[in-house]
Amino acid sequence: MSKTLFAHTCVTACVGVVLIIGSGHAAAQPQVWNLKSTAQRVLQEAPERGIAEAEVNARQGSLEQASVWPNPTIELAASSAMGKEDGRGGTDVNRFSVSQPLPLSGRLGLQRKQADARLKQAEADVGQQALLLEYEAARVFHNLQFTRARLDLAEQRLSSADEFQHIGQRREQAGDLSRLQRLRLDLVRESAKQLIASAEGKFSESLSDFSTLLNLQLTMDPAAANPELTPLDRYPHLPALADLQAQFDTHPALIAARQGVETARHRVAVARAERFADPELWVAQERDFLANRRQNFVAFGVAVTVPLWNRGKGNIDAAQAHRQKAQFEVDALQRQLSNRLRLNHLHLSHLIEQGEAYRTHVLEPAAEIFQLSRKGFAAGQVAILNLVDAVETYFGARVRYLELLHEAWLEAAALRRAAGRSLLDQ
Repeated sequence: MSKTLFAHTCVTACVGVVLIIGSGHAAAQPQVWNLKSTAQRVLQEAPERGIAEAEVNARQGSLEQASVWPNPTIELAASSAMGKEDGRGGTDVNRFSVSQPLPLSGRLGLQRKQADARLKQAEADVGQQALLLEYEAARVFHNLQFTRARLDLAEQRLSSADEFQHIGQRREQAGDLSRLQRLRLDLVRESAKQLIASAEGKFSESLSDFSTLLNLQLTMDPAAANPELTPLDRYPHLPALADLQAQFDTHPALIAARQGVETARHRVAVARAERFADPELWVAQERDFLANRRQNFVAFGVAVTVPLWNRGKGNIDAAQAHRQKAQFEVDALQRQLSNRLRLNHLHLSHLIEQGEAYRTHVLEPAAEIFQLSRKGFAAGQVAILNLVDAVETYFGARVRYLELLHEAWLEAAALRRAAGRSLLDQ
């Protein structure tokens, strides 16, 4: 093989290896978690969703069973009467009968309506359970965002403290800074280290909560131990209250409660229909000793239960009371959700307004003071106490701004829950 061909082959092989490695790295890029992907993962993994869906399947089976006729009864009887009559002795089959209850009172149709209402209630409960899981997903996601931002901020604070300590050591050697002032800078740095330790602990707790809800294996997946998150750097969108109220009637919790009223209403009708037992039609073929010989004959009849003592009044009264209770529960739930919707919307609007004012009148001036103090201290124009005050003011303002962002996003999640709006439908 020539040197030129050998060199070309080596270059081609190296390029191929680089492309394979590069494609492998591209495929192994960690997922960036945002609010929507977190909610999707929670709904996929949460057993609570499976419980609600299993209840729907169970009530679907009850609906199919509700309109089924009762089974017939077959009776086979034997007696020694004929053997004694004709002197043959022994025991002979002398009766074969079939009886069939007849649901003529319309009870089956009423039971089917009741089962259908219960099925719709279970389907609405699935939507309500999804809303609760979305709220829990938002809670753990925003907590993780917040603790991650606090940890990043603590690291920035330590980095600036290292910078100031280095400048202080240089100025002390030059005789421009006293030992007392330099020791104060050391104290600022140690305080920053303590803040990092606290922020790391809170981040670890939030990460554990996040991974448990999303069923992420921290020990199996290195990316899960340090997930990439969308930053906590903007306020949520505030929808118009009128738009939320216009869709309020479609809230899954209200739909489920109204279906509970329908179930109770049909239960009253079923209780009334159950006052009278189903008549029973029976047909029998019998064999007996008649006219000095054994003969077969057919008999038939109808059996009717007479409601003499038990007329089901107590069951009807109980069903009517359950219907009234279900209606009161709908009224109470509607009042509660409506009030919560207005309060959540008002609180979120206040948080957004407060956050914007805080950023303009506190955070931005604090950042400017911090930068000017930083440059002035490096040039020997700013006293140590003024620098420490600028550091505390700036990083304290950033922490407070993060708190306002965090509160606003949690309030936005509560607003969606109160309005019955799914994050995945938006």
